[in-house]
Amino acid sequence: MKIKIFFFLLTMIFISCKSIPPCPEELEIGNLGKTINTGMDDHLPVVYGDTLYFTSTREESDDNELVFMSLIIDGKFTYPVIDKSLPINKFQKISSPAFFLNKQTGVQELYFAAINPKTKKGNRDIFVSLDSGNGWSNPVPVAYKISTENYESHPSLSSDGSILLFSSDRTGGIGDVDLYISLRQNDGSWSEPANLGKDINTPKADIAPLIAPDGYLYFASKGFGGDSTYDIIKAEPSKKGSWQKPRKMKPPINTKFDESGPAIWNNMLILSSNRKGGCGGFDIYSFDLCGPVTLEGEILDNESGIPLNGKVELYDNNKNKLYEQEISEDGKFTLPVEVLKTYTIKYNNYCLPNTTLEQDITTPCNDTSSVKLQVIFTLPEEQNMFHTEEFVVPFFVTGYYKPNTSDNLDGLRMKFAYNIIGVADSTKYIEFPGPQYDVYSAQVDEGIDNVIENILKTIEQLSGPCTSGKNDITIHITGYADPRMLSEFSRYFEDDIDDEDFALHINRGDIMTNELLSTLRAYNTYVLLLSKLEDSEEFQNFQDRIKWEIEGKGIDEKPDLSNEMRRRVDIKISINK
Repeated sequence: MKIKIFFFLLTMIFISCKSIPPCPEELEIGNLGKTINTGMDDHLPVVYGDTLYFTSTREESDDNELVFMSLIIDGKFTYPVIDKSLPINKFQKISSPAFFLNKQTGVQELYFAAINPKTKKGNRDIFVSLDSGNGWSNPVPVAYKISTENYESHPSLSSDGSILLFSSDRTGGIGDVDLYISLRQNDGSWSEPANLGKDINTPKADIAPLIAPDGYLYFASKGFGGDSTYDIIKAEPSKKGSWQKPRKMKPPINTKFDESGPAIWNNMLILSSNRKGGCGGFDIYSFDLCGPVTLEGEILDNESGIPLNGKVELYDNNKNKLYEQEISEDGKFTLPVEVLKTYTIKYNNYCLPNTTLEQDITTPCNDTSSVKLQVIFTLPEEQNMFHTEEFVVPFFVTGYYKPNTSDNLDGLRMKFAYNIIGVADSTKYIEFPGPQYDVYSAQVDEGIDNVIENILKTIEQLSGPCTSGKNDITIHITGYADPRMLSEFSRYFEDDIDDEDFALHINRGDIMTNELLSTLRAYNTYVLLLSKLEDSEEFQNFQDRIKWEIEGKGIDEKPDLSNEMRRRVDIKISINK
């Protein structure tokens, strides 16, 4: 019994020694607190998607570092748990994982560093495991060129998976531990690693590299401070696979203690540090990576005289509208944006209803100061405000010159019913309208309504504040005859036409030719449009600024036109400066 009590007490003492002390109430700025950190070492953070991975020696790890995961939801971290699906935790002295999803193959890749049990020295090597949808494969060391008998650790992949960075103490380096780069080849293999050189590596240890989405390189180094602690270093990209101008980041990111394992999530720089004021050992911290970005925009009128009033809209990378703002007469605006985000800005001027100006921007990151980003839209010249509109009104009854509207079709049939036409040789060139013309007339009615709507809309635009008041409208109507010859006995049989505006004089009994028929179709279309417009007050006030033109072109000889489309009128509505 005494032996049992002794072992019980010994077990309780061991558990008590292993117990994790609580975090202090007031933590150092940036500390993620007791949700993430413990009194043991919690370090080497990595972010993949919206998940934070890190290594820890907390009590669940049984004296071996294990990788834990925490979901990031609305900017907050969930309680960490061991990701049992990853094969990484079966190894000893592991580093945090690096992930890449190959969208071409659908295969997810996992890289990590751990003790290679098959080597005599027991050094760390870099391993890879693949998941094609059926779980992770058995991890194997990456090609011999990367995993050697020396120390290799801290693998990190670029966002497109084309670059692998890692740290190693292999011979031929510059310092104690250097950063190396390997490029993915066309066959998926990795190239011979190359040292990042003296521009990046120092005579001391350089570890834990990270390529940010914007191309900047972050890593931890002992070679940029006056002491022997690790600092977070940032280097500017120059071209793919090379960087320049590395510099030590400013407080509170760096302190006189160790900082390592930089990771990035949105505008958050996540790192591990053993600075004072934490929960104990190495803790995980987060800081704003970038200074604020202010987006200021301006509309330039390009001396067009168009008022600048309008609306600007801000869209995210998924085409979701985030914000809209009315633009005042000075044409200036300010939009709320976040750093390291891609946006689309759209501007609509109320005087240019058919024109949307847009620009794509990616907001920059500057960790030392705020950034003012300027966007400029330039309005088009005034002559581009309105597009020339063209309409086609087909389906004239063969030989007849009035548009085949429902009313005109009824009137034509009435003329046949009372033998006004169709009996004498002089009017037999006009076909009796069969039932197919009822279908045609519905389309013609709709086409004429569209023309009227466009004319009134154009008048409204030219009468508003968006123009100088000097613009006029030209409506040009071109008529075409049927693709056939007319009898020499064919005659015009309706009332005389005496229109001085068009210098058009036609008498009853004049010989009907294809040139005259096409002119009559253009003229009668003008008469129809005018009759429908005269009830509009807007048209009455504007009609002195409308120029009508008619033209008869006989038979349209273009190939590949049906007979129905040959007997038509074309209506062109244009704006004159």
